[in-house]
Order: sequence, then structure tokens, then C-alpha cells
Amino acid sequence: MERSHQAASERAGETDMIENGYSYGSSDLALLLIKRSYNELTDRESVVIRAFLEARGALYDRFEFSLRVGTGIAPDPEHLPGVQANTAHSSRKRIDILLWQGDQPTIVEAKERITPAVLGQLLTYRHLLLEDRPGIKEPILTAIGRYSDDDTIRVLQAGGVNVYTYTPDDGTGSAL
Repeated sequence: MERSHQAASERAGETDMIENGYSYGSSDLALLLIKRSYNELTDRESVVIRAFLEARGALYDRFEFSLRVGTGIAPDPEHLPGVQANTAHSSRKRIDILLWQGDQPTIVEAKERITPAVLGQLLTYRHLLLEDRPGIKEPILTAIGRYSDDDTIRVLQAGGVNVYTYTPDDGTGSAL
């Protein structure tokens, strides 16, 4: 069951591993909905993401999973080239999902429990994304999870973050 907490404010059937992330088009939504898990995301995050995509996925044209932003740490030049490349890639910050409605980006952070720390993550990702892609529109910030508390939701909303919670199946048939 989705609870919306709104703040004021193409390749069919195959994953396209872009230089930095995994890109899908709107025609891939059915594929995304049947995936057991999503690239570089935990099973717990994947359950929340699937519920979000079931409820809101049709609103978006493109989906970029595990998008890396920022510069990360400088690799040790004495390491093997493959180790250097892995260090440079994996030390960059990772946006869970970057969604697109036309040219409007939305940064999504998925958690089992949404905490105040999500605000810092989303603001960091926003800043780094705008540095990496200076011509894009101001991104919409969204947090999704199974649980949160009223204080956290209120603070996130005050910070311009949309919050959606998807509670686990309570036995009444409203499964994630």
C-alpha cells in the first residue's frame, strides 16, 4: 500500500550498462517490475523500488539505476590498472535511481527505513549531479522506503523532498 507524503515543491527487454549505471526506457517498465532485484541494490531496497515502480513507474520516460556522481577518491598509481579503475568507479557516490519525465530529473533514494540522513544524501547527490551535468533542470528529490516516522517525514518535506512509504503486506492482501 502506497502512502504519499508530497513535499511542496531504449532498449526493450535488455539492460544497457552505460558508462556509469544501468539505463532503461519506458518500454522496459514491465521488465523492471518482474526483476527480483536491481543492479547494485540490496534485496530490501529492491522490494521498495519495485513497489514504487508499480505505483509510479508509468509516469517516467527513462530510468537510470546506480548512477555514479562526483569524482570519488584518487586511485593509487602503484596499483594495477584494473584496481585503479575499480577504485575510481566504486568510490564515487551512487544515486539509487535517476528518473526522467522529459527533461525533468528526479533523484530517488531507497531505504527500508527512511531516516533524517536521507536528506543529506539527496542534497549531496543533487549537488554532484548538477556539477556532472550542468545543463539539466533542478532535480526533484524523492525518498522511498517501507517505514519512517512523522518527524522525519516532516523534516524531509520541509527540505523539499517527496516521501513515499510502502508498508509490507499486513495479511489483508495489500502486498508490496
